[in-house]
This record gives sequence, structure tokens and C-alpha cells, in this order.
Amino acid sequence: MRFIQAWSYSCANYLMHQLDENHEKRGVYYYGFQVIIGALVKGVLLVAITLLLRTLLPTLIAVLLFSSLRMLAGGYHMDTYGKCIATSLGLFVVAGLVDKYTYQYWDIVWVIAFVVLSFVIGMLVIIKYAPKDTPNKPITKPEEIRKFKNLSITYMFAWLILASVLVYLKLDLYVLAVCFGMLLEIFTVSPLGHNFFDRISGKFEQLKN
Repeated sequence: MRFIQAWSYSCANYLMHQLDENHEKRGVYYYGFQVIIGALVKGVLLVAITLLLRTLLPTLIAVLLFSSLRMLAGGYHMDTYGKCIATSLGLFVVAGLVDKYTYQYWDIVWVIAFVVLSFVIGMLVIIKYAPKDTPNKPITKPEEIRKFKNLSITYMFAWLILASVLVYLKLDLYVLAVCFGMLLEIFTVSPLGHNFFDRISGKFEQLKN
């Protein structure tokens, strides 16, 4: 979204002049403001859409699980905030809708099986591919790679405990939400997810041209 870039540049330029710093610093500020403003815009749109669809709670739970694991495992990043917002909103909204309107039809056996399968898939992807860095946040040192991989594995065991407690309490709506959130993040780490998002990014470029 161009207005995010415009606002970010204006804020970065203003801050650079106020602090009497160079253009290199402005680039740092510009990236920071893009992250902040982009997150705010995405959050407002997500809340507005899910309120209309009555899927706010399960969607926010999925977003929370997605975001918390993403800080450790990394994942695919679109090259523009417009693509990122459109794609992530679409995925989260669909996850919230599926959760909200299907959870009551899940038998307990299928819920447990889904949790176990999600955990196995998550662990396999993390062990093989995490952490997945980005051009803006490269992870190249072996000790850093090992640290984030171990943290991601620890997270998965904590996730399994949380999901198991929710299953025991028969809170299927929340069980599905934590599964969808974790799986969406795992998808962004995997090669399959990268191929998918590359294609989505290409489709956006075709529409723009």
C-alpha cells in the first residue's frame, strides 16, 4: 500500500531533520515506521473484518499463535506491505471462518488427531527448515541458528501442552484456533509455503500491470 510507504517516509524524514541525522539513519527510521504503520493498518482491518464476520476471537487467537512462533522460527515475507496485508488478512479470515463455523462438527477423536498431526508437521518443518531468515533480518551465525531452532522446538512442546489442556476442557473452538495459527506460521517456513507465496506475489504483479 503506497500510503504506508508515503506516511513512513514522511515520518522518517521528519525525524531525521529533527535529530539532525544523515540519510542512512532515515533509511533505518523508514523501515521502522513501515513496520509500525503496516502493523496498525493490518490490525485495524483484521478487527473490522472479523467483527463483521463474527469471527474475532478465534481469528485473534490464531494471529497470536502465528505471531509468537514467527518471532522464533521466522518465515516468508512479501516484498511489499500491500501484498503482505492482503495475503495475511485473507489467510487469517479464512482460518477464522473455518474455525467458527465447523468446530461444533468435529468429533473428539478427530480433534485429538488434528492436534497430534499439527504437532508432528510443525516439529518436522522446524527441525529441517527453521529459522527462516529474511533480507532485512538475516540469521547466518551457527550459534544464532541453533538458538532459534531450539527455541522454536521448545515453543512447540509448550504449544502441545496448551492444545492438550484445551482438548481436555473440550474447548474445540480454541483448539482449532491454536492449530490453525501454528500451521499457518509453519507453512510460511516450509518450501511449499515459499512456492505458494511466490506465486501469489506474481499474481499481484500481474494485476498491477
